[in-house]
Amino acid sequence: MFAVRAAEHVTGIVPALIVWLSIRVKWPVVLGLPVDAIFALVGGVIVLSLIVDWWMTRFSVGPDGVTFATGLVFRRSTSLAWSEVASVQTSRSAAGRALGCSRVLIGIGAQSKANLVIEAVPEAVATEIEDLFEAYRARPASRPQHPAVASATESAGHRPDAVDREEGHPAGEDDLIYRIRPRDYFMLSVTYGQFLLVVPFLFGLYENVATLLPWAAATPDLPDGTAALWVLAGTVLVLAVPVAIGFGTTVAWLRYRSFEVRLRGSVFAMTGGLVSAESRQVSRSQVAGIKIQQNPLMRATGHARLNVVARQSGERIGANVVFPAARLAFLRNEIRSHFPAYAAAADESHPVRRSVTWGLLTVNAVVLTAAGVAASSLRPVTAGALMVVLALVLLIASNYCWVAVRLDPDGAVLSFRRGFLWVTHYVVPLDSVYFVHSHQIAAHRVSIGAVCLGIYDSRAVRLWVPAHGTALTDQFIESTTSAAMLRGKEKMA
Repeated sequence: MFAVRAAEHVTGIVPALIVWLSIRVKWPVVLGLPVDAIFALVGGVIVLSLIVDWWMTRFSVGPDGVTFATGLVFRRSTSLAWSEVASVQTSRSAAGRALGCSRVLIGIGAQSKANLVIEAVPEAVATEIEDLFEAYRARPASRPQHPAVASATESAGHRPDAVDREEGHPAGEDDLIYRIRPRDYFMLSVTYGQFLLVVPFLFGLYENVATLLPWAAATPDLPDGTAALWVLAGTVLVLAVPVAIGFGTTVAWLRYRSFEVRLRGSVFAMTGGLVSAESRQVSRSQVAGIKIQQNPLMRATGHARLNVVARQSGERIGANVVFPAARLAFLRNEIRSHFPAYAAAADESHPVRRSVTWGLLTVNAVVLTAAGVAASSLRPVTAGALMVVLALVLLIASNYCWVAVRLDPDGAVLSFRRGFLWVTHYVVPLDSVYFVHSHQIAAHRVSIGAVCLGIYDSRAVRLWVPAHGTALTDQFIESTTSAAMLRGKEKMA
């Protein structure tokens, strides 16, 4: 457990060591105490807490459920029956794979309870936990299903605890739905390679931080050039794109190697990964929405990424099963086959208001023109790099503001779409929206503003929608009220 914790928290340990080295050189004594003693005391307390956590944590699993106990002064004990467990997820980091252990996250169905996390579990025990969970799911007892999914499934002639045999997914069999291909790594390259474009900023950050460190700064100098500003900007972009794509493809291969999704009866099972091996399961009855994402390369080639989100503790939604990259037509067929309640909204393309389009074009043109005039006095290569960075920032900002939303009170579904290059499309039930805020500016009979919708993904997410007046807010309130009344009548019936 100590080795796994150290490897997983290296992003926090390394900055702490850098801060310690920089402070001890400039100020060896703080408030009359040696800096080394202060950091040694803090590190000792952290190590001691880990020892207590390891020594006092006990758990057991069996056919009836899971028991878990931890704590020294305040002892906390948890007993769970498998009927309360919504999902079982296991992950193995690089350190965990080397040491033969996994991290098990047990999703609890009760809204008042939190997820149960068991760390540094031997792989054999983690496999046993998954097998016991699958054995319980295989029992003939029916499980509760989300109202939106249940109504649409029954109306389409599907049974909640079985899969449609006509779609090629017989119930009770271990069907392979998705397996990652070499081309999919390339489709994911833009998603991970775009972060390589921030490397020039890291050089400047290093120069500023190096003044506090015991070693000197040594960053490369950009060469001079005599070409035009826009030619240099294009050259910088052309050279950076292949490097970013190669880096992104490598990262995608390390993360999703041997990735696949299977359907076992009515349970989706996801496995794969090289650096961090993942194993997740979720029942169809627990699915409460989908999220479709596309990077620019996926959008140009007709591919997409699909996240199947499922109910978790505290009314949250967690991304349990992921299709990293596949053809959009294939993903839509899978949605129609397994989640008919969200199929119509997932196929729709929502138009964006013309006022938003023209406003974004005008702002981008003005900012780029002003920046080009201001950067003409700088070194050509530096000015070209800055113009490329500014263009990317404006593109990302415009993509974030390119949004549309649609409410379906009959199906109790919210459909939200954002972006024209990096696309994010949420389709979730209305009861996953936990607040709506309207921000308006009214002047001379012209009202402009935005509506903020709060939904639960794997974390709380705010969806901003440009709007005129309060029509969208009123529509949301009316749709939510109508959906709640409909669900109340169905429950009473």
